[in-house]
Amino acid sequence: MLQESGKKIIILYILQILRKYTDSDHTMTQQQIAEKLLSEYGLEVNRATVKRNLSDLIEAGYDIQYTEVTRSYMNRKTGEKEENTIYTDLYYEHDFTEAELHMLIDGLLFSRSVPYRQRKQLIDKLGRLSSSYFSRRMNHVHCMSADSPQNPELFHTIDILDEAITEGKQVRITYNHYGTDMKLHPGRNEDGTVKRQTLNPYQMVASEGRYYLICNNDHYSTVSNYRIDRITDIELLDTSAKPKSQVEGLEDGLNLQDYVYQNLNMFSGRAEKVEFVIQKKHVSLIIDFFGKHVSFHEQEDGSVSCRLLVSSEAMKHWAVEHANILRVVSPESLVEEIRAELRKANELYGITE
Repeated sequence: MLQESGKKIIILYILQILRKYTDSDHTMTQQQIAEKLLSEYGLEVNRATVKRNLSDLIEAGYDIQYTEVTRSYMNRKTGEKEENTIYTDLYYEHDFTEAELHMLIDGLLFSRSVPYRQRKQLIDKLGRLSSSYFSRRMNHVHCMSADSPQNPELFHTIDILDEAITEGKQVRITYNHYGTDMKLHPGRNEDGTVKRQTLNPYQMVASEGRYYLICNNDHYSTVSNYRIDRITDIELLDTSAKPKSQVEGLEDGLNLQDYVYQNLNMFSGRAEKVEFVIQKKHVSLIIDFFGKHVSFHEQEDGSVSCRLLVSSEAMKHWAVEHANILRVVSPESLVEEIRAELRKANELYGITE
């Protein structure tokens, strides 16, 4: 006979069995669950007990899928024919599909910000969100080693920034750059002391495999983007953050989707109307970068004029990077800045023509 404590814990063991050994492609019967209870937990129970506990789990809202089957049997005591309904094809409906987990894991595999050790731990945790059959296939997943310098304070920094944004508080940080020794080095004041900066944090965002903080440096009036993986020694302050309405570029609030498109590669700056020209065959590339934020106007010569609202600083860097396929035509001030950048590039490669 089961002890009272054993009876109470059976329901938890059944839930663990379903989570570990079942999914939509791998189902169990009541009898198989009873066998697992015996082999893994040393509990001998009958199918009626299993069914009763399954019913309690289903009634409690656990996402357990099953098929009801009615079977006829002869009651030995009465000699009469009776019917009994059982559960079969039982499986636990996991929160994530295997395809969704693969997508999340792939994102971590190629993350350039998350340190290797945390990457591996997170991937292992994601693997445990599905059945053991998915976990076994995780052996074929290789977590790429650290191919770039890593900031061990990254997750702590994210935690503090999350708290600061939620509470509307300022933070004080040290902002760093990488040296040839592959280590972070803090920015310094003119007297050689470590430079500490007070920021008003508004939003964290992932872009191009990096984590950025959209914020305002308290000494300035404009919006800025800081690489979170370059932040160290973060301190949560008691002082309230500056309202976004007082920051140039955020007066009307922060529409994150628009902001990311307008600040390519997270270069900050006030957005303005920009027009550039491409050949029609490059339209797909432009849509990949800008989506529906760009409007197209076909020209008589077969080229396409592209117009959008974007940070001029961000557009300058992006236009130089793609100078072989596009030509910015307005505003004129941006055109001159791009020409200056291209002249510098020509000089570096000894091009004087």
